[in-house]
Amino acid sequence: MPEMGRIPHQLLLSFLVQSALIRNAAAMFYYPNAQISQIEHILVDNWGAYASNFSSAITPCDRYVTQIGDAAVKSGRTTSAQWLRVLFHDFANSHVEEGLGGIDASIGFETYREENKGSAFNDSFTFWRPFVNEFIPMADLLAMGTVMSVGLCGNGTKIPFRPGRVDASSEDPNTGVPEPGTSLEETLRQFELNGFNQEDAIALTACGHTLGSTHHRGFPEVSDNSTLSENNTNGGINFDSSRGIFDPLVVQEYIDGTGQRGGPLVTSFNESSRSDLRLFESDGNATMKALYAQGEGFIGTCVDLLSRVINTVPAGVVLQDAVKPMAIKPVNVTWDIGDNGVPELSGRIRILEKTSQDRTITLMFSNGYNEMLTMEEEIGTSIFGETQFAPFVIAHSKIDRSTSFTVDADGLNTDNANNEFAIQDSYLIIPSLSSVIGGSSVKVTVAMRDDANNDTELSVLATVPTAQPLTLGPKMVSAKIALERIAATASGPNGFTLWEGSTDIDRPTGAVSVRLVRDGETLDTLLLDGGVAGW
Repeated sequence: MPEMGRIPHQLLLSFLVQSALIRNAAAMFYYPNAQISQIEHILVDNWGAYASNFSSAITPCDRYVTQIGDAAVKSGRTTSAQWLRVLFHDFANSHVEEGLGGIDASIGFETYREENKGSAFNDSFTFWRPFVNEFIPMADLLAMGTVMSVGLCGNGTKIPFRPGRVDASSEDPNTGVPEPGTSLEETLRQFELNGFNQEDAIALTACGHTLGSTHHRGFPEVSDNSTLSENNTNGGINFDSSRGIFDPLVVQEYIDGTGQRGGPLVTSFNESSRSDLRLFESDGNATMKALYAQGEGFIGTCVDLLSRVINTVPAGVVLQDAVKPMAIKPVNVTWDIGDNGVPELSGRIRILEKTSQDRTITLMFSNGYNEMLTMEEEIGTSIFGETQFAPFVIAHSKIDRSTSFTVDADGLNTDNANNEFAIQDSYLIIPSLSSVIGGSSVKVTVAMRDDANNDTELSVLATVPTAQPLTLGPKMVSAKIALERIAATASGPNGFTLWEGSTDIDRPTGAVSVRLVRDGETLDTLLLDGGVAGW
């Protein structure tokens, strides 16, 4: 079986020195693709082993993303509630019959408007920005913020997430997000433009206000300065008595006249700012009484309504099928050059199922080679269940020319799980020899089999998320990288040749994607600097 020869010592030393200046790269093989793999990671890997950092902003659910410790507790601010607010404000200017607006991250350009006052929008975008890359737009992250807030703070409540949103390149020309002082007639008119009738508007408002508070710092017309104290530094008044839990309590306390009685937009000292009260009473409280009668079923109503909101997108944008958790998922699977100078395939197999630590995992490659793995002791947890991981490192000589591998997990029901995954070893971006250097350039090294189809010129397309004016949402800038041959191993049909190229870039705000391309076809993909966002 073929093995790649050693790279010349001086060349390898140069590569290693440059690599030490940058963060490690993420994996090459993404299942089922780079977009869905990253989204599924956010949705499923919430805490513990190999968790995404996304959940940290709302764990626990009464914390605030920009503050920690005692200051966060005393601020009374709530990330999960703010993420729902950001979603609503991005959505509220939509005109569904005209196909205009919806969830497109245009809110990032609109924070100067009085209707969008407060720091919630920029605080949220600041947290989300490192997760944005070629495959994950800010608009998808904005929608996922609500999915995760409801899921993690609502006892595992699951809003289906359909990816595929497209980021706006400028502000939405429409205005009119309802404010505390907006009249009932104008509020209902705006909801109608959004595609929501009176009953929907009342229920959606109740759903949005089962988390969080209204603060004197942002809304002195709702919460006067008497609310400010050493232990309530923003002067917040909670919407219900369980500020960090997505539950029916806001409806129950409103109807029963207990606790927070529906919150500050019902009870404000300023009658003109009682927007929720005007809305709830607009049909004689019929909708609120119906929601009250639902009990825990209220959560299901919220899932339906919030799904409609997050799936409202501009005309021409087509959302994909909902992302489902993978029972078996290979993660960080990559070819790279090992310490002995030959290629090796490494990664982990994630199993989404609570089980004993002694489960055996078998990888069965298409060339007939089998590799038995053992589970690591560290586990992860999520709203979908526990996760366990089995690492592997396999020499190329053992799995040469394999086009796929199958995962057999002892005792795991794989009837409804995909357990076969494609690989290739003809065109390889080498992670340890590819890097973002000093935030100003990208260097890529590619290994190509000498017997691979090389009739057509190969190139690399690098896509960089970079800052843009007037919003914290990044824009994507792409650059083509030409490749030049730098080293070759032993000649013959089983040898490899190394190629490299580089280009200058603007400082990236998140992971830089590099794709090896031939005639418009992507042969391999690699995310660089993935550690920024916990990939």
